[in-house]
Amino acid sequence: MHNDLLIALGGHIDHGKTSFIKALNGFDGDERDEEKQRGITLDISFSNLTLPKRNIAFIDVPGHEKLIKHMVAGAFGVDLFCLIIAGDDGIMPQTLEHLQIANFLGIPRCICIITKTDKITSQKQQELSQDITKLFQSLQIHLDQIFPFSLISQNDDKLAIIDYLAHTPKPPKKNLGFFRYYIDRSFSISGAGCVVSGSVLSGEVKKGDKLLVYDLGREVTVRSLKIHSHFAQSALPSQRAALNLHGISSKELKRGYLLAPKGYLRGFDTLEVILHEAQTLPSYATLHIGAKKINVKITILSRLAPSLCLARLKSDEKIFAIFKERFILRSDHQTLCGGEILSPITDPIKKSQKLSLLQSLYHEDFLHAFEILTQAHPRGFGLISSTQRFGLSHTQALQIAHNLKNTFVDDKNLILYHKETQHTLQSLILQTLQKNPKALLSASSLHIKYPWASEIYLQHILDSMLCERLICNKNGLYTSPNNFTQNPQDFITHKIYEILDTQGYAPLAPYNIYDELGIDRKAGDQSLKKLCASQKVVRLEHNLFVTSKHLNTILKLMRQIITQQGYIDLMLLKAKMPLSRKYLIAYLDYLDRFEDIQKNDTKRYFKHQRS
Repeated sequence: MHNDLLIALGGHIDHGKTSFIKALNGFDGDERDEEKQRGITLDISFSNLTLPKRNIAFIDVPGHEKLIKHMVAGAFGVDLFCLIIAGDDGIMPQTLEHLQIANFLGIPRCICIITKTDKITSQKQQELSQDITKLFQSLQIHLDQIFPFSLISQNDDKLAIIDYLAHTPKPPKKNLGFFRYYIDRSFSISGAGCVVSGSVLSGEVKKGDKLLVYDLGREVTVRSLKIHSHFAQSALPSQRAALNLHGISSKELKRGYLLAPKGYLRGFDTLEVILHEAQTLPSYATLHIGAKKINVKITILSRLAPSLCLARLKSDEKIFAIFKERFILRSDHQTLCGGEILSPITDPIKKSQKLSLLQSLYHEDFLHAFEILTQAHPRGFGLISSTQRFGLSHTQALQIAHNLKNTFVDDKNLILYHKETQHTLQSLILQTLQKNPKALLSASSLHIKYPWASEIYLQHILDSMLCERLICNKNGLYTSPNNFTQNPQDFITHKIYEILDTQGYAPLAPYNIYDELGIDRKAGDQSLKKLCASQKVVRLEHNLFVTSKHLNTILKLMRQIITQQGYIDLMLLKAKMPLSRKYLIAYLDYLDRFEDIQKNDTKRYFKHQRS
């Protein structure tokens, strides 16, 4: 794993963030004329510092109050927060808000740079350091160190800072097992086309990879990629990467759109969350998640403490979030609170179950969460989305699932079934056998009837019923104890022929017959093959079988029509046999197989008539 660091800078307007970065790496973030004139950073600036054993990526966010939204977009997914405080001004409103946002977003560590130290006394610097230390006492974000910095003594000051950056341990990041990336910029380059920039949040992206723009449902290909202006073969978490995308134009993309491989995420317009520092909240607010900004309706579900509550967020568009993903709620240019996604996938369950589930998810009590969800999904609870839903790999999710009581775990299909579901299916199977005592069942035939139940689970149920002597096993098929048929396969063959004979010229498709008889598809196919081999039944098309007796009758009829009319076509045959086009065309096509029949356009003739 690489050792790079992704650092977000924050602080009040004109406290020296851009000057500090320029002193470290020579990058001037205020590149636009408007920024030069006003002396402030209007949008996010990106730069890097290359050290012997590590690359440091800097995200310089604006300090202007109205541009806090860029702070949220820039600070998402970083390793370290760097808080800039001017010595002569001290702690200011945006200092507090930037620090609050960094804390809400779960950035683990922070360093503080006191700038303009040449303008204050050493006593003033010491007092400010004490005030800064107090700021962090009630926060989760950890203050690592406080460094002085002045443009006058910058050469000496930056040596200590660079030494820290070179040797500080990289905070661990949870590996989701797939690539995630929010677009923060989209533009077009002549000769290259669409290019997007953003920070790699998890996984790895390589040149040639196919990704999905989830917000559009569009698949794109990574034509090439750069890390800090240098072409690379791949990019990893904590790296700033520019991706040249094929298959889409830059005008179609917006800040906040999510890139990831296809099939890993599902989007929902409703999210259940935990909100921190949420004393009083309006009904509507703006959700900032990653680089995405979206309006949401807030519904408080339950208060766990005066400033901690469970809530539901409803938006007008789908959000492709993951478990414990951090976000900010803002309204009227103010940060309301921070939060974490607890349920990125909506479950239609009772409110009492919902509250218990959310509390279990908040405390990461997955065993209890699995128990609630398995009970709430009578047709099986799937673990296929366990990474998005719980931040767990399939292996981790299955390990937890196997500790559940009264639950069957289908490891292959990643589905959990509650004991009550087994009772339900068992009752349905017994009803089938009571209705048709001669039914011959198997896991595959039951799966056709109940597709939500996996064959592995159905086989488990049949085996359990066999142990309880509720059913019998005859040559691999399951029957009623009252079924005294000696040879099940012969019985199936006889019943299929009997049904085909009864249905005459318009027989049902085989799977409908199998379902009617309650028999296994494999056993039914074997019987049809046997009937065809003995020439009792003829296969006209893929799913169309007719008895030879009825086929010979209709062949005789078709020849009589040719003799009387000089030809036969669809309309003439329909006049004699009022069947659907499906059957009529199949019989006419079968007639073409005979050597004395000649087809011309849509009509059939006897060859001797056309000679």
